[in-house]
Amino acid sequence: MSKTVVICTGQPGTGRDEYLQALKSRRDFHYYHLFDYIVSEAEKQGFILNKLNVLDFYDSKPDVLESFRASALKRIIEEIRKKGGVHVISTPYHFEWKGKSYEGLRQDEVKSLNPDIFLVILDDLIRVRERLKKDPQWREYDFTLVELAQWRRAEIMGVYKLSRLFTPHKEFYLVAREHGTNLLEDLIFHREKKKIYLSHPITGEDERFFRSVQRFAESLQPYYAVFDPYMIKDWDIVETWRRMKNESQTKGEEVPGKIDVTIEYADGVKRYELESWDIETAIKNIRAQIIDTDYKIIESCHYIVVYHPREEISAGVMSEMIQAKAMAKFVYVFYPYEPSPFFEWYSTKIFSREDEMINFLKEIAGKEIVP
Repeated sequence: MSKTVVICTGQPGTGRDEYLQALKSRRDFHYYHLFDYIVSEAEKQGFILNKLNVLDFYDSKPDVLESFRASALKRIIEEIRKKGGVHVISTPYHFEWKGKSYEGLRQDEVKSLNPDIFLVILDDLIRVRERLKKDPQWREYDFTLVELAQWRRAEIMGVYKLSRLFTPHKEFYLVAREHGTNLLEDLIFHREKKKIYLSHPITGEDERFFRSVQRFAESLQPYYAVFDPYMIKDWDIVETWRRMKNESQTKGEEVPGKIDVTIEYADGVKRYELESWDIETAIKNIRAQIIDTDYKIIESCHYIVVYHPREEISAGVMSEMIQAKAMAKFVYVFYPYEPSPFFEWYSTKIFSREDEMINFLKEIAGKEIVP
């Protein structure tokens, strides 16, 4: 009986379960919301738990709640054992509550589930905070960007380590909500598709350029699962801060107390007014996470595809190419200019024409050995 078991995590505020439900409206799979199973186990012992009291209960009776979770997972494991198909277990891995940290899964529990895939759902910190403000469980807490960034780092690192408990390592993917459900569907239901990390310039580019990146990505999506790092929109916070900081230094002025950040999402442009201190305290953490997240996505992909139609080489793209080569990845590049020796050194193959590279990638899709 063929089956695929997926552990899908993501810090509160990512909209993880709504994302999975959107996929469920398109594809059939067995869905296990771990919290619902924990509530059911607690009811058997006379405890009425909900999202408003569960973490306080965990704080006061950690052993009791962990016993409920263990029983819940045993039920899930037994249900999975009886059925084929795709099984998705949804839960956060890491919780922050009243200055304390809690784990939503333990190593022994994960080993018992023996998943095929680990997914961590991500979204930019601003949109995560906006969702938390509307969530009855979290709306009383005014989270700073640095708090949310640290929470996300713990989520990513914790789940990454869980995926490395197994030999060989289990599949591990960071999935940005902004990708929509197509990437999520590919990762779960089309596992035979090779994974591509789409590297491209970001700094200094306009919306016209990003539309061309999207068009390029769409040409490859029937053949590959395509990760675009710019789908995690924290980069717009970093770029806005950098621009404002540089302008203020040039003028010999202080950075304004409030900064407007504009982000273009798939569903439209959103504008946010952020406190400067909120950005400043988080900015180093956000920058470091951008690098770490990109490198983890590169690690999970088969090929790095560089879309670089401008002549001036992007420092970020160059860094990603170097990292990819260090991980023994193939690096295919569209660059319609004479390359520098360094750019050429870290490329597996360079194409001067976009259509030539697209045709090449279509030709090698699904093949184990590539030219």
